Amino acid sequence: MPCRWFHQRENAAAVAGTATGGYRLVITETPADAFPIVTVRTSSGQPENAYRKVLRRNIPDPMVALLAFILGIWMWNHYFSPLDGYPPGTEEVALLKIDRELRLADAMENDPAWMRRLAGLKDTGTELRNALAALDKLRDHNALGGAGLLAYPVIRAELEGVPVHSMMDRMGVAASDDPEAPVWERGSWWRAKMIAADIGPQPAPRWKEKYDASLRTLRFRSLAASSVAAAVVLAGLCSAPFVLGKRPVNSGGKRRGYAGAWTPGLGLTVFMVGTLAWIGYISALGIGIEVVKSLPPLMGLALDTAARLLPTLIAIGFLFKQPKHAVRVLGLTGPPHFRMVLAVYALLVATGAGLNLLLGGDDTDPGAGLSLADAGWQGLVFAIVSACLVAPVAEEILYRGVLFRSLANRTGILAAAALSAVIFSSVHFYDLHGFLSVAIFGFAAALLYNATGSLMAAILLHVLHNVLIKIPVWIFYHARIEW
Repeated sequence: MPCRWFHQRENAAAVAGTATGGYRLVITETPADAFPIVTVRTSSGQPENAYRKVLRRNIPDPMVALLAFILGIWMWNHYFSPLDGYPPGTEEVALLKIDRELRLADAMENDPAWMRRLAGLKDTGTELRNALAALDKLRDHNALGGAGLLAYPVIRAELEGVPVHSMMDRMGVAASDDPEAPVWERGSWWRAKMIAADIGPQPAPRWKEKYDASLRTLRFRSLAASSVAAAVVLAGLCSAPFVLGKRPVNSGGKRRGYAGAWTPGLGLTVFMVGTLAWIGYISALGIGIEVVKSLPPLMGLALDTAARLLPTLIAIGFLFKQPKHAVRVLGLTGPPHFRMVLAVYALLVATGAGLNLLLGGDDTDPGAGLSLADAGWQGLVFAIVSACLVAPVAEEILYRGVLFRSLANRTGILAAAALSAVIFSSVHFYDLHGFLSVAIFGFAAALLYNATGSLMAAILLHVLHNVLIKIPVWIFYHARIEW
């Protein structure tokens, strides 16, 4: 209810105690030269509920349009700006990916087809062609260094079935061009091929035994990680008939109470304010890191955690007076619904497999979604805390707990789930395949939240999804393996 300030005490006194629509104005005594303090109370004399004030906040349409315009420009630049080379470290990531996948191809050469598919391995010829295509992309952007130039002719010789030394001579590459030689104890797939062809420095003693041991280790890691993921999917498929046929808790749609009064405009505004604050934070952080060059691991993890939590904390601060109210209203105290989470995850995996058949994936991307920050044991801790714990909590609160809930109050469940999923996927900046994968996940998480009334269920789904991506990737690509 709008309040009116009075410059004269007699005018203020005239309306003191007047009740209007269940509220009355209470005038606090003040010095003669000061304005009276006007407090809105209910007709029973109790202070007005603070959350009614939140719901009555009038955010001007031009302000909302300005926020959307700024966010739109930022997203446009990310999606449509031309690629100006690859960031530093991309070649190292590409060579890491190529090395591990070609080693696995050698290790599983005699395994049955079903086992190779379980490990996510294509035939050796396809793996070699993908490796060359990734190196070609780096070369086209002048991002291919000495190690990549050395690997290229070896991979090409293996693909074409010609001697390694003749291909290297044809391309004008010498073994001495390798900037890391002769550290053969940390050799790669192409170094092993060069040794077998008697090219380069004298190898370490018993190198073949050590190299074969590394292949067996890599094969075991890949099959073990893939088997665990397959077991989770199988458990989810077994649970699906029992839990997905039940009547959802909130199938009626609109939720009552404070969250049921959120408007789409309120939810979108909170989302945009939080996201723009995050953009400013990571931009400033990027400049700082560029100046400092390196950060201690714990500081890096703390800064990343702050970046992930910032939009969510802004949303909670905007909508709630006390954090405990957010816990209750958002459904963070609800049961996790383990069986339903497993069932939804299994359906997501099946949908992802169909999407792969329909669109395929870009296996020639040099970066391939890998990060050198995940290397080693410190990288594993970083991946678990950042991607597997903090990100699910922060993103589910913001995108499902606030954005989806506010949209569903006016547009309906399916429309709100679809719109919030598109927004969720848009800020992750993937290609078409990645965009659809993330959008499908966001859609499923929203429906799970609505069906159970528990945001903990959506968070658990997100944790499970990220864990079964991050941990196998770390085991296969980033865990140390030498020969």
